[in-house]
Amino acid sequence: MVYQGKALKGIALLADRHTVTCFKLAGLSNIFSVEDAKEAEKHLLSLLEKNDLRIILVSEHLMNQIQIFEKIADQSPLIIPIPDLQGPKVLKTDLIAGLIKRKTGIEVKF
Repeated sequence: MVYQGKALKGIALLADRHTVTCFKLAGLSNIFSVEDAKEAEKHLLSLLEKNDLRIILVSEHLMNQIQIFEKIADQSPLIIPIPDLQGPKVLKTDLIAGLIKRKTGIEVKF
């Protein structure tokens, strides 16, 4: 693998401390351990202002709690939900399907 930091610099993570620890071990450095939705929203808004980010990974647990996703869904970087250590959750909003529908007009059902 040739991930000497450059490939992972465009990726950020918002998650609980246990999930953050796993991603630290995998080599991701732009990570934020958050305890609640209010703290996650604050970090997410600051991450959206950075020009060097392409992807923001957010734990599904936080995705279900954060209220601002509909407002920022069309912004860059791409926000992708990931399961936390408790496993996959059912999301209130499927951001990927919503993005595909807005950009192509095609509704995707999973």
